[in-house]
Amino acid sequence: MPLFLLPLLFLLNGCSKDESANDRATTLFGEDVTVGRGTARSFIIVNSVGDPEQIGFTFTASTLEDLPMHSAMFEIPVPKGNNTMVDHISFDFNAHGHEPPGVYDVPHFDIHFYNISKAERAAIKPNTKEMELLPSAEYVPQDYAPIPGGDPNMGKHWTDTTGTEFHGKPFDKTFIYGSYDGRFIFHEAMVALSYLQTKPNVTMAVKQQNKVQVGGYYPASFSIKFDEEKQLYTVSMDNLQRRIAQ
Repeated sequence: MPLFLLPLLFLLNGCSKDESANDRATTLFGEDVTVGRGTARSFIIVNSVGDPEQIGFTFTASTLEDLPMHSAMFEIPVPKGNNTMVDHISFDFNAHGHEPPGVYDVPHFDIHFYNISKAERAAIKPNTKEMELLPSAEYVPQDYAPIPGGDPNMGKHWTDTTGTEFHGKPFDKTFIYGSYDGRFIFHEAMVALSYLQTKPNVTMAVKQQNKVQVGGYYPASFSIKFDEEKQLYTVSMDNLQRRIAQ
């Protein structure tokens, strides 16, 4: 090889190594939690510079066996080293669904990604001025509207009014925002049991707020997937994008 080509070769090799390094990602795992006859655990995928790209949790297919006839809530701790907005995850089964009637009154899971502490959650009460204090319009995602009332230890739920469940089709899945005392405090994937039993593999865009009240990493999409070989479901918030509070 001519000597004058050696610097170019070194430069190209260096670029290739840097690009490979940027492609490397690390997965952090939380503790296993028993959920019914199965187990669940959270995970966070971070890139080579430590920025989170995805947060979610997996649960075994056996989790859906012999579900209780009553509602049940399971807390899924997030991994150590968590630098997302999510403080903890709540995996909630509603055996008979909930309001609005004729829409969400089917067996389903409410999967809350809370951006507040457990102590702050415990202070949330229904029928209070804080529950009815809504975020300003510039923080509300397009097409979202609040459900009347609110839930203790959760907050007020906001639904996508363009969802197919509001337009003559049975509920299968949706993405919800939650607020309390004038700010959004959680993201939620809500999934019908019947839909999970179809073993889906779907990713959907998350409608964005024009502005955010708290800086951090916000999801651009969410996924519900089933791995046939591992008999494992994954629910995740994906393509996390850093946003600045305004």
